[in-house]
Amino acid sequence: MMNVEKQQPKLNVPVTGLEKMLSAATLIAMIWSIVYVCVQWTDMPDRIPIHFNGKGQVDGWGSKWTLIILPIVSLLLYSGLTVLSKFPHVYNYPLPITEQNAAAQYLLARKLLGWINLEVVALFGYITWISVKVGKGYGDGLGLWSLPIILGVLFGTLAIYFVRAFRMK
Repeated sequence: MMNVEKQQPKLNVPVTGLEKMLSAATLIAMIWSIVYVCVQWTDMPDRIPIHFNGKGQVDGWGSKWTLIILPIVSLLLYSGLTVLSKFPHVYNYPLPITEQNAAAQYLLARKLLGWINLEVVALFGYITWISVKVGKGYGDGLGLWSLPIILGVLFGTLAIYFVRAFRMK
């Protein structure tokens, strides 16, 4: 038996000012992360933190070359989410998409991706900054409140999206 899915409408929903601001802020954070690693490279010790536990304490050390992974992964996520935001008609939505609600749902989903993109890139930049700082001996980890704050921001963003999506059925 063939599973035939209903196609969601393809619409050209104009980009909003908020989306442009999120995109610019994300790009700035992405560039900052790369430039920061480049600027700090010669002053960085050979051994830096490569992993933090749930309490924000360093529980793994490695070569400073491993620090390059953070901006690379951040750049890949940034690029992927940026490209994905151009195709809201292919997303999975928590409710049916109709001709009547498609434009509003697509815009809301694109804004969600914009916020998540910014939050992820900022998180990777923060971890990069902390890793360099701790590696140089100016700190001891992310801090006890980092994980709850990070999870609160990410899940809070998702919660806001779901509430708004269901309100605008």
